[in-house]
Amino acid sequence: MERNFTDENFEHFLKQNADGLRMRPTDKVWKGISNRINNRRRKTRIIFGISLLIATALGYYVNEQSGTFTTHTAVHNNSHSIAPPVSSQNAASLHVTTGQETAQTGKSSLITKSRIITQKQNISTEPSLLFNQVSLSNTVASTAIVPDNQFTPTIVDSDPENTVTNEQVLSGHENKQQLSYPLSIESVVNLYKARPNKKIGLQLYFTPTVSYRKLGENKSYLRSVPANSSPYTYPSAYDINNVVTHKPDFGFELGLAAKYPLSKSIKLRSGLQFNVSRYDIKAFNSPYQMATITLNTGNGVQSVNTITTYNNFSGYNSSWLENFYLQVSAPVGLEFKIRGDEKMQFGVATTVQPTYILSDRAYVISTDYKNYAQVPSLTRKWNVNTSLETFVAYSTGHLKWQVGPQVRYQLLSSFVNKYPVKENLFDFGLKVGISLNQH
Repeated sequence: MERNFTDENFEHFLKQNADGLRMRPTDKVWKGISNRINNRRRKTRIIFGISLLIATALGYYVNEQSGTFTTHTAVHNNSHSIAPPVSSQNAASLHVTTGQETAQTGKSSLITKSRIITQKQNISTEPSLLFNQVSLSNTVASTAIVPDNQFTPTIVDSDPENTVTNEQVLSGHENKQQLSYPLSIESVVNLYKARPNKKIGLQLYFTPTVSYRKLGENKSYLRSVPANSSPYTYPSAYDINNVVTHKPDFGFELGLAAKYPLSKSIKLRSGLQFNVSRYDIKAFNSPYQMATITLNTGNGVQSVNTITTYNNFSGYNSSWLENFYLQVSAPVGLEFKIRGDEKMQFGVATTVQPTYILSDRAYVISTDYKNYAQVPSLTRKWNVNTSLETFVAYSTGHLKWQVGPQVRYQLLSSFVNKYPVKENLFDFGLKVGISLNQH
């Protein structure tokens, strides 16, 4: 049997039947597909545009920052160096403009010159503003424009307007040296070097002391007593230091000092101070005895008699008598810094101290050196002391500590001039002071 069915016919048959079964989307579906494709394209364009804008802005910002850094670097370098001398040939090549360029920039030249003059007239006395203004003046002056149709070389250092006296910069200051611009950093720093702080500083100090006394005969008294009176001439027969026994005792010093700097190394010191001085005298308890004290009144010898139970040589038992002085004084002196820095200093100080005795308990010896008795009227109320000290000062934060040994000596006798014995006190102590640091 003949075969009339071929592969091509079969494919054609399938195609005809399949066309009848094909599903065709509606117009609404095609419209949705079209909108989705268009939205994707629109988003791509928007993202690309935003990215382009961001890249452009970043590029502009980086370029501006680079230009600003270059300008600041140039100004900073210019403020820290002095412009070297410029020869006439170099000046001509640097500062000459053509007539056409001058005509085009004549207006800007006048504005630039007026700004330079205004800046020089308004130079500040503050160091930070002075740096900026000097640098700005140098930068503008280095690019100044020559007047119209002139080709004369201009040298920056030879500009007479660039020379300004220190009186114009620092009006009212004591330093009258002249300055010329451009300035170096060293010259400005030396000019504005910090002056000593002129504020008054307060110091509270305490000094534990050990008090001694020095005894001697009153020579003026001995020269005026009658030569034929043996009781009155008794003191000349003995050295008082060989017939009395005394030992030191503890006292203290408390005061407040005000310090005013006269220079970097010298301070004026003054204040108010209290002193307690004590020492002990060896004596013997004895029955009641008459103690006679002869005084030189200037018009002759006067005797003071008093009853006492203390003997200097013998008795039924030994005892120690305490001489006590409470003093107030107003020390005035100087303090010298020998060496050191802001952290630690070493120095010396000395003062003169007018002193008043607030209270005392003093035992005086009789003219024949046999007895001790209290006669308050023989104590000198007004006296003068001096002091000498060395110290080490150390700063710890807001506080400044000052520690060092001190000796204090009494210039006048503890007793009045008409008494036959002289007594001079001297105290040794370790002085500790504390004050606030001044910033």
